[in-house]
Amino acid sequence: MKRDASLRRVLAIAGMTAITVLVSSTTSQAAAQANPAISQQEIKLQNQLLTIHYHRQTGTMDIEWRDGHKLLGITSGARLEDGRQLSTATYTEHELDRTPHAASATAGHEYTIRSTAPGQPGLLQHIWIYDGKPWIAIEAELDPKDGAVGTRHFDAVMLKGSDTVQIGESKSLRVLHVPFDNDMWFRYNSVSAADLKPSQLVTSDEVTALYDNTSRQALILGSISHDTWKTAIEAHAADGQLTDLDIYGGISSPTGVRTDTHDTVPHGIVHGTHVISPRIFIGSFSDWRDGLEAYGAANAAIHAPLKWAEGAPMGWNSWASYAEKIDDRRYLGSAAFVRDTLVPLGFGNHKVVYINFDAFWSKLDAVQLTDAVATIKAMHGADGTRFEPGIYWTPFAYWSDDLDAYVEGTNMKYRYRDILLKAPDGSLLPKVDGGLAIDPSHPGAKARAAYYLQQFQKLGFQYLKIDFLSHGALEGVHFDPVIQTGIQAYNLGMKQIVDVTGNRMFLSLSIAPLFPSGYGHARRLSCDTKGHISGGDQSTEYMLNSLTYGWWTSKNLYITDPDHVVLGEKADQGARNVDEGKSRLLSAIISGGMVLDSSRLADDPQGRELAQAVYNNRPWLAVGAEEKTFRPIEGNTGDKATDAFVRASSHGVYVAFFNYDEKHAQTITIPLDRIDKSLASAGSVAVIDVASGAKLDSAHGDVSVKLSPSASTLVELRWK
Repeated sequence: MKRDASLRRVLAIAGMTAITVLVSSTTSQAAAQANPAISQQEIKLQNQLLTIHYHRQTGTMDIEWRDGHKLLGITSGARLEDGRQLSTATYTEHELDRTPHAASATAGHEYTIRSTAPGQPGLLQHIWIYDGKPWIAIEAELDPKDGAVGTRHFDAVMLKGSDTVQIGESKSLRVLHVPFDNDMWFRYNSVSAADLKPSQLVTSDEVTALYDNTSRQALILGSISHDTWKTAIEAHAADGQLTDLDIYGGISSPTGVRTDTHDTVPHGIVHGTHVISPRIFIGSFSDWRDGLEAYGAANAAIHAPLKWAEGAPMGWNSWASYAEKIDDRRYLGSAAFVRDTLVPLGFGNHKVVYINFDAFWSKLDAVQLTDAVATIKAMHGADGTRFEPGIYWTPFAYWSDDLDAYVEGTNMKYRYRDILLKAPDGSLLPKVDGGLAIDPSHPGAKARAAYYLQQFQKLGFQYLKIDFLSHGALEGVHFDPVIQTGIQAYNLGMKQIVDVTGNRMFLSLSIAPLFPSGYGHARRLSCDTKGHISGGDQSTEYMLNSLTYGWWTSKNLYITDPDHVVLGEKADQGARNVDEGKSRLLSAIISGGMVLDSSRLADDPQGRELAQAVYNNRPWLAVGAEEKTFRPIEGNTGDKATDAFVRASSHGVYVAFFNYDEKHAQTITIPLDRIDKSLASAGSVAVIDVASGAKLDSAHGDVSVKLSPSASTLVELRWK
């Protein structure tokens, strides 16, 4: 694998400006950051906010921040294909590499420390420091001077022992578990270190936050390169403190210990003359929420998100409403109700509404499908709102057992058994979610993708929901020998989709890995979500768990998709009353304003009645149209959602409150200084109900709301 030059470009987002400088800096650079201090004992690198001490006798690295946070004894290493275990701690020589890098007058600096020992391949650690920023980046590399090497487990950052992770005012340390993808109703989980037994493993995928919820102080660690590896984070704790932390490329779950990735064979071996670990972002922050947003921005700097000129979409989707019973009459009848009833209520961002087929659109024949598309594109609301059709497809999953069926778009050159992903013994991989995995690198799979994508565009669809994308990231033996890992295959397949559609279709990723990003305009925050307020899977509370700990993906990675707003009991788990329906709508509003209804609007009186009552709320829709995502006030809810979310408004802040109890009223009280530090000194704060515009009782010291069962509310606190 050749080192990707694009990953060396870190653009000016969140201060991550391009970095590659000589160790002996130019005069202007030296003014911003002193040259490394080198002695027999250590190599010292620093900026205004942190210092790195690299101990040359032990091959370990300490990072000390000015705020008192520390990571002590960091090493890098790898488990080689031949069984050897490498660690910088076992190498005898550690030198600052004086090899010149391309000079730059920008604010960042790259350094390389080379570890060597007789009989061992050289191990390089590349370190990036950013002027005035509380974060660095680290990646390790197996030295290309020693010939081809291979590994399926590359430790970028390792810490072992007590007191290696120190967060200044931490009284109750938490470790954030982030799921690999949004399949199978996986949840984010804020795990209390105090609850962990020494033998218990806590894991995360790609990124974690180590933080104290009370003080909010945090360390954020996560991968910012996603070209090759699935990055694992594993930690142990004792007596409420972390004792071990390992961040490595090569997560897989063939033993069943880690099921996040759905893999049944080990992670692919990465081999070649340039084998590089994931690049790891490491930062210290006074607020864990700021840290995760900075981490998201760092990813966006390397792989920019796709932009859609018309922003977050609003519309209707057929899945929860009609599923396999969809037909052209129900599709067009729902569209007509949206046009005639919901658009006059303010439904539709930027005067465009999408009417989307989900799975089972294939039940329509070619004439019905063509006519339905033409009818939608001819629709217009009284206010000029235009309508656009959408469709659904699974590029990397095959849903039939007929392996001899010819692959579409290949002129009968390939059968499906040819393009399916294989295990090392040549057998097919087990089904995931009932579907067989397609190999994105196979020429038949590429021809199939081109065929479908071109047909969708010819028919006039402007919105494409693509689903079960994690199938394309599974480990296996790929047709193209250049592809060594599932993530490399996923990048290949998704890049083809982006290239063929050319930003002419809104790409909505449904079930998909969180990373790599940049291949879809939107991605679902969670798995399927319907209309019930609680009850485990598919509920509003379940989706808001993903917003609680994944809001930072908004705009940095994708438009956040809160999935369908489902109203009426005839639809799948549709909201049963107005309060429950409004809570489902508000959950979508605070997720950034993407709203896709999936009620039975063509033929269900209850669904229609609820839709008129729920969407008749221009003030809420106006907040959603600003397309700004709320973030949590608290982060101590384990694998549940928090009940209050906040974002800035023009006069102060908006706060959204949710009662997840279906049977009992709840009173939620929050100290004002937890919402915004500016409120701590405010004598009196005006509280405005956003929906009605009514002034509520002023807040003094805290704000309190009482909510009926399943209810929610959005208020604005004004003090400016």
